[in-house]
Amino acid sequence: MNQEVILILFEFVVLVFAFSIHEAAHAWMANRLGDPTARMLGRVTLNPVKHIDPFGSVIMPLIAMFYHMPL
Repeated sequence: MNQEVILILFEFVVLVFAFSIHEAAHAWMANRLGDPTARMLGRVTLNPVKHIDPFGSVIMPLIAMFYHMPL
């Protein structure tokens, strides 16, 4: 494998890991401050799949990419 491809894969893995920690921290803090919504949706976890919102994480970026708009 090309060194550039390995670097891109590594960056993607780190990004997913950082995203999971960041969003789990948001959910945990919201729960501590009295908003149980994230806990009820099962988002107080490090599982990145639980933090994916179909509209905000998939559809909106695809629309932005298609129309050449910044996110």
